[in-house]
This record gives sequence, C-alpha cells and structure tokens, in this order.
Amino acid sequence: MKYISRREEILAKISDKAKADAASKAADDQVAINLAAAQPSLHADHPKPRTRRELLGAGLMSGLAYAMIPSIFTLTAQKAFAAPVCSKSGESTGAIKTPGYLHLELSGGLAMSGNFMIGKQGFGADFAPLASGGYAALGLGSSQIPGKVALDAAIKGQFHPASAFLAGMKSVMSAEAMAKTVAVGMAGTSADDSANNPLNPTQLVAKVNGLQGSLVQLVGSGSQPNTLGKTMPLNVAQDPGLAKAFIKDEASLTNLVNPGLIATRFNKKTDASNITAELAHQLSASKLAVLQNKDIPQDVKDLVECGYLGAKDLVNLSAAALTPSTDKIVSGTNFNALTFASLNKPNTPSQKGLIMGKLLVDGNASCATIEVDGCDYHGKGRVAQDAKDFICGQTVGIALEIAHRKAAPLFVALTSDGSVSSQGAGGAADRFDFTSDNGTHGMVMMIAIGSTERPNTKSLQIGAYNDAGAVDSTVASLTAKTAAAQALCIAYNYAAFSGRMAQFESTLSASGTANPFKGAESTYLAFEPKV
Repeated sequence: MKYISRREEILAKISDKAKADAASKAADDQVAINLAAAQPSLHADHPKPRTRRELLGAGLMSGLAYAMIPSIFTLTAQKAFAAPVCSKSGESTGAIKTPGYLHLELSGGLAMSGNFMIGKQGFGADFAPLASGGYAALGLGSSQIPGKVALDAAIKGQFHPASAFLAGMKSVMSAEAMAKTVAVGMAGTSADDSANNPLNPTQLVAKVNGLQGSLVQLVGSGSQPNTLGKTMPLNVAQDPGLAKAFIKDEASLTNLVNPGLIATRFNKKTDASNITAELAHQLSASKLAVLQNKDIPQDVKDLVECGYLGAKDLVNLSAAALTPSTDKIVSGTNFNALTFASLNKPNTPSQKGLIMGKLLVDGNASCATIEVDGCDYHGKGRVAQDAKDFICGQTVGIALEIAHRKAAPLFVALTSDGSVSSQGAGGAADRFDFTSDNGTHGMVMMIAIGSTERPNTKSLQIGAYNDAGAVDSTVASLTAKTAAAQALCIAYNYAAFSGRMAQFESTLSASGTANPFKGAESTYLAFEPKV
C-alpha cells in the first residue's frame, strides 16, 4: 500500500498493531483513611455523618481515587484514520512558563485565624492588634496576644510565634527557603461544614497561566469532577474538558494523560485530535516492548514530536522523571531533621505535598489540589487540633522547599469550609481549645515563594477583623462576605504574582465576567504585579 506521507504510514502501522485494543475507562479506586489524619471528629451537636463531605470533615474517609481521564479515546473507534497535518514546528512542551498553583482544601473548618493573625489595620498598614477578648475567641489567652508576644519573623507574614501551622512549615523548610517566602491573609466568612462554598479557583488559574502544564492541567486528591478537590469550584471560566488526573500516590502518576496537547497541535480540530488520541491510546500496550530497546525507532520519535503520543506514553518512557523518590533533588537531601522516607508514607498529606510540589515545580501540571480531611476538629482538644495544623503546615512547607531547591516560583492557597471558635478555656500554655464551629472567624491564606527572592507585596492582609475577633464586613466587603469573591481574589493575586494580569482580565472577559476588583487594587491586590 502506498502512503501519501511518512506521517500517514506511521499512523497506519500503529493502527494495524493496536486495533484490537479497547479504549480504557477511568476506574474508581477507593482510598484508605489518610494515615496521618487525627482521630475521627464526631460531635454531639452534629448529625451522624452520611454524605461524603461530612465523612471527610470528620476524618472518616479520604478522597476517592478517580482517575479523571477525558474519554475522547473512545470517540473514534469507527472513524477512518486520516492523517492530520503536523508542522513539527519545534514548539516547546517542556518546563512551565508561569508559576505553579497549589490549593489545599482543609475539610471541616481549620483554625487558620489562630495561626495567622488578622489585625484591624487598613490595607498596607502596620499590624494593629485586636482587643484581648477577641483573641480569646481565636484560642489565645492574655499572655499570648500580639503585643505581648512578637509575631514570628522567620517567614514574612503575620504568624503567631506558637502557630502549629508555622511549626509544620519550619519542620521541612530551610532557612533559605523561608527567606524567599511571604504569606498573606484574607479575612472572609464561609459556610461551616459545607461543600457549597465555591472556594476553589483552579480552572480559572489554569486558564490565567496559559494551560502550560506539559502533561496535564489539573491534578488533585479529591473527587470533585472539575477541580479534583472537594468543595464547589468557582463558577468562572469553567472548562470540563481540561485534562485532569487524580493523584493519590507515586503509582497513580501513570494516570497522567495529555489530550489537550494533541488538540492544541491540530489547532483544536476535533476530528484530528480524536483520531490521534485513539491511536496513541491503542499504541500503549504494543509499544511497550519497543520502548524497552535503547534506540527508540524514528517513527515513535516523530509521533512524539508531532504531539501524536500523549503523556501516558511519555510516562511509560520515563516514569522515573515524575516520581519524587527518584528525583535526587527531592529525595537525596533530608528535610531538616526529617528523612524523605519518613515523609513519603502512602496516602499521607506529606506524600501528596511531595508529589504535587514536584509536578508543579517541574512544569508537568498547571494546578494541583490537595484535600486534607479531618479538620472538623473542634471539641477534640488542643493537642489534636495542633497536630492537624502542623500536618497542614508541613504539607505546604514540603512543596515550598521543593520549589526552593529547584529555584522555581510557587503559589499556594489554603481554604476551609468555615472556621472554629474558642470559649477561652482548656488547652495549655494559655492557648485554648476550640469548641465549636464559627465561620465568622474564617480566612484564606496565600503563600508564595520566588525563584530567587521573596515576592513583593503591598499588604500582608486583605480585609480585617473587628475587636471581637470576627470578620469585619465593612472592610474589603466583597471578600469579607462572599466565598466566591474570595476564590476570585485568590486568582487575582496569583495573576499579579505570576505576571499574568492581562491574561486574568482577558479570561474573565471571555467568560462574560467583570473584574469586581478593578479600581480597588489598594483593597484587594496584596501581591505587587510582576512586570
């Protein structure tokens, strides 16, 4: 048979070899309870957990292992394999061009406001402490309030010196990494113990950063189909077709696929991308034997260069490049006193921090979400509460330390459904137990590390608290009152940090959304826009 091009010949040969292979479907894989989670948080004033969200908040289960692989592989089984055009333009598909974005969803209402101090000062002003009674609601006694104790200076921000979250970060971060890191707090209420807080902006952020993950755009450890977290996504620039992969451990890194790359190479011609995606998928099994050879045939090289082979095939070719345990920069040096092996325990937040941090810093994913369960911890005592805060801080610190070791920027956001309150009793060292849900003490945290130096900020705080230790709804009122505005503000500040303000505006415009912060930069834009 004669072929009109080398490309057509390659595709025809692959089709003949692999036409018996059926398109694979995403499979559910139940995840065991997170090994590092605290004991289940069951409360007499809460109904018995029944829904998945309630179980997560109580720490009774962790995210379901959905491999969120788009099903375009099944769309072209009956189509003729016409050869689409590939220019082989040499366009790079390697390292990400903008900073990665890591989102931690803390299920149940973590006491972020007991770790990062929100004051009552205005935007960009020096820290102004609350009245002492307000700090009691945040778990701090009179000897522990800011003014009596100095805020910690190891990381630029407003961390309390006894913050367990900060201690977790310090447990794994070098002094050099901390010196390049800044933390910003945003005061804002959200519904307690609810999956209906649209706090995850990962799809918008992926669009803002130009969909530059070289293997996949979104990775996560939860089962929410649009974000791979647990909470509702921000309903701006949603695109269910973005390439996603559930990641629970190093083995699940093979879930990564790249249909988006194929579509991009063919200028979004659906038929062409479907055909080649089918061929790439069919190739996987039969190609493995060939790839065992030291010399990869030219036809495979051509297909990779043309974008005909997706990430699944590339993973088979060099899986070691994706796993933290085989990356000597990550695994070859202890994280302070902690060994890599001690942090790389299966199904723990610390392992997810290692995996997601590496994927983002290496440019293999645009955005990642880590779902940390068991944060509905009020009534469990200060020891258990501090332990969970420490784990969350350690997870963030691991990702930031990886970014530092690889001289890459990284942006981290932390959200939780509601918050907690203290009655000013219990605990130890004048730090009180948290006893009940209370979303009026809520906040969002944004933490960023620069590639060579600390990112510039105009303020360490967005919004404010009042003297009662609650969100002041008259200051930065958009984000103070609305979870969706908080998520949008996270993306807004990410855009400034990454130098993508124009892309933020154009993405909002394309989705028919006005920028509510325009003209109010001195209230909502804490990060100095990168030029």
